[in-house]
Amino acid sequence: MDDDLNVQTWLDKYGDYLYSYAFLKVKDRHIAEDMVQETLLAAIAAKNTFSGQSTIRTWLTGILKHKIIDHFRRQSRVTAIGDLVDQDDEDNLDYFFRNSGSWIEKPESFPSPESALQQQQFRAIFQRCLSGLKTRQAEIFLAREVHEMNNEEICKHFSITSTNAWVLLHRARLALIRCLKIHWIDR
Repeated sequence: MDDDLNVQTWLDKYGDYLYSYAFLKVKDRHIAEDMVQETLLAAIAAKNTFSGQSTIRTWLTGILKHKIIDHFRRQSRVTAIGDLVDQDDEDNLDYFFRNSGSWIEKPESFPSPESALQQQQFRAIFQRCLSGLKTRQAEIFLAREVHEMNNEEICKHFSITSTNAWVLLHRARLALIRCLKIHWIDR
């Protein structure tokens, strides 16, 4: 048996890559973990049909992509926050930030990120708000805030201009602020 077809080593060899890929797409740690597990289970069930025309990693990634598509089909009834925001309303929200991106006037009731992220309820609401963003906005936000990529890395990774990256990040932040204000601060 070829070493790559040894299912015992798949998680060790490809698990981190598959998880990172899934997390970038679904933006939820638990869902990404479940998708990797489902992918590996499907691959184990279908390993005898693997033709060897690609690498195991490519084959597993293909299975994962189908799992992600199925996930989004199930979630298609959820409306993206970005779709609810009128472009005119979004442009009027610029009074929250200076051109540098800092608050003009920080809301008094806005929880500090350190204390809020420690609360399970806040994390659940934040994940729901994050999953409501348009895909590209969420990917850029996660790349910047979670993976701590700088603007140059983001532009290179997503093949976009720095202006486009800034706009996407700005809109993601505005949508997250609006969602968190509705579901966390004003509740």
